[in-house]
Amino acid sequence: MPSPPEEETQPKPDTGPGQNSERDINQPPPPPPQSQPPPPQTQQQTYPPVMGYPGYHQPPPPYPNYPNAPYQQYPYAQAPPASYYGSSYPAQQNPVYQRPASSGFVRGIFTGLIVLVVLLCISTTITWLVLRPQIPLFSVNNFSVSNFNVTGPVFSAQWTANLTIENQNTKLKGYFDRIQGLVYHQNAVGEDEFLATAFFQPVFVETKKSVVIGETLTAGDKEQPKVPSWVVDEMKKERETGTVTFSLRMAVWVTFKTDGWAARESGLKVFCGKLKVGFEGISGNGAVLLPKPLPCVVYV
Repeated sequence: MPSPPEEETQPKPDTGPGQNSERDINQPPPPPPQSQPPPPQTQQQTYPPVMGYPGYHQPPPPYPNYPNAPYQQYPYAQAPPASYYGSSYPAQQNPVYQRPASSGFVRGIFTGLIVLVVLLCISTTITWLVLRPQIPLFSVNNFSVSNFNVTGPVFSAQWTANLTIENQNTKLKGYFDRIQGLVYHQNAVGEDEFLATAFFQPVFVETKKSVVIGETLTAGDKEQPKVPSWVVDEMKKERETGTVTFSLRMAVWVTFKTDGWAARESGLKVFCGKLKVGFEGISGNGAVLLPKPLPCVVYV
C-alpha cells in the first residue's frame, strides 16, 4: 500500500504576524458596515373595543401619581414631563384653599349665641328648681252694686269688689304694681259686654301671706266709655227677674323678688265669672250672696 505524500502528512509551518498566507491573500476583504436608519417612532393609538370581538381586554388605567408604575398609558408618543406625576415643590408651597375670615367670624357669633341660650336655659331651670315660683291665688270675698239705674237716659251704676290675693311662694315675695279691674255684663248667651273699669291700689304680699284689696268701679262717668243702649235693654229685662249676672276681670302685673334675685315683671289674667247679684225690691242696690270666697281662674 503506498504511503501518503510527505507534504500532506507534515503540518504546515505557522506564519508570523507579518506574513500572509495564500488563503488570506486570495480572500476578498469584508464589506464595510452600513449604518441603518433608526426605526421611525410610531404613535400609540388606542381604539375603543369593537362589539363582537371576543377576548378583548381593555388595558388598565394609568397610574398618574406613581412614576414607577408597571403600566403607563399616555395620549401622546412622548411621556409627559415629570411635574405631571406630582408637584416638585415642597409641601408648604402647594396651593391650599383658605376660607374667608368672615365665615369664621359669623360661625363664632352663632356659636356664642347658642352657648348663651343654653346657659340661660340652665340658669332658669336651676332657679325654678331652687325657688319653685307659684302663681298667686285670687278669690272674691264680696261683690255688690249700688245706684243701678237702667231707666234714665244714661246708664249709671257702682260696683264694689273686695278680693283676696294669696302668695303661695315660700321664698319669693310678690310686688303687685298694677291691678286693673273690669266689670262686664254676662248675657243669657254667655257673652260679656263691657260696663266699667278702674285701677286697684298696688300691694305687696309677703311669702305665705294674703292681702285683701278693694275698689269701686263706676259706670256713667265722663272717663268711662258709654254703654250701648241695647246692652242697657238686656240688663233692664234681666233686672225684672230680680237678679243680674256680672263678671269681673283683672289684668295684673306682678314681680317676684327674693334676697339677691328678682324675676322680671309678669302679666296675669284673672277671671271671676258668674257673679249673680240679687236686688232688694225695686231699689238699685244688690249684692252677691257668697257663703265663702269665690275662687277666680288665673292665667299666665
